[in-house]
Amino acid sequence: MRGLVAASLIVVWVVGCSKKAEPVPIERWERYTDPVRNFSIEYPANWSHRSIAGEQFYAISIAGAEQRFIEYGEGPSAAKLEMRVVKTTTPLDQFIKEDKVFAEEAYKQEPATIAGVPATKLSYKFDAPDGTFEGFKVYAAKDSFITTIEFAAFGGTFEYYKPATERILQSVVLPQVQAAPRVDTTPKGPEPPSATFVRTRGDGYSIEIPDNFRVKGIKAQGAIGGSEYLGSRLDCTIRVDILDASKQSKLDKIASDNRSSFGGGEPRKVKLGGTDAVLFVYSPQKGIERHVYLAVKDNKLYRVFLTWNKQEESVYKPVFDRAIASFKFE
Repeated sequence: MRGLVAASLIVVWVVGCSKKAEPVPIERWERYTDPVRNFSIEYPANWSHRSIAGEQFYAISIAGAEQRFIEYGEGPSAAKLEMRVVKTTTPLDQFIKEDKVFAEEAYKQEPATIAGVPATKLSYKFDAPDGTFEGFKVYAAKDSFITTIEFAAFGGTFEYYKPATERILQSVVLPQVQAAPRVDTTPKGPEPPSATFVRTRGDGYSIEIPDNFRVKGIKAQGAIGGSEYLGSRLDCTIRVDILDASKQSKLDKIASDNRSSFGGGEPRKVKLGGTDAVLFVYSPQKGIERHVYLAVKDNKLYRVFLTWNKQEESVYKPVFDRAIASFKFE
């Protein structure tokens, strides 16, 4: 799957003649301090922002441009700042490896320091429809948490924000949590999905996912967009692909044409977000179960993949059932 992401993102787009992107000036600064874990960061006060207590702070220069930082296609020349705190037993190197969304050659890795703690900084840059997309992500481990701070900007505007990024990084306060004495030294397995769900939005849809799942922008071959939602297990995921259906919008025909790609079985007629859909159930490989929903809405084909390890079915299937029941077209 990462190969698909890499193939779609390292492409050099041809940029046509258009008005040069303009950065959003920073008018003043404010500080966000998390009420649960006490992490803190300064941010541009005139940017749109939101937070999830104990987990995330997110600010964006142009409200409504969030999806562009998931799918990396066309859209407003926005900049974003995101700070996340993840409670995990995953080693930092492994966490970084699994968190990457671009091909390896897109990254420049270097040591850094954040709030006095040794850290790893990944910088990235590639061409986008409106100019250069550039950013960085800093990873730091402290106590039982991994903290990430990411800043990225479209339209060749990153250079404008460089002085601001220095201020942001200098302002960071990591989670103020005392590490508990370690008694049980038995290696821990992957963390289960959270019982708390949050609604996340994609291109024309929204879906509820566990709040300890993360979102990766993907673009399968022939797709116009998509997102993958995953927790600590990479064999238990939710994925949404969006394809152009303007030339073929008949669901029965689409299902028939794609039947061999989804196990070859007979599709079941179901609903997805209140819209007529078909469901394929099959095993793509030994020990793995997959449900694929197909639905057409507004001349777009939505493919929703629910994939899980059969040994984890009792944990993940109820979670995925809840997620698919929450799916809405918007």
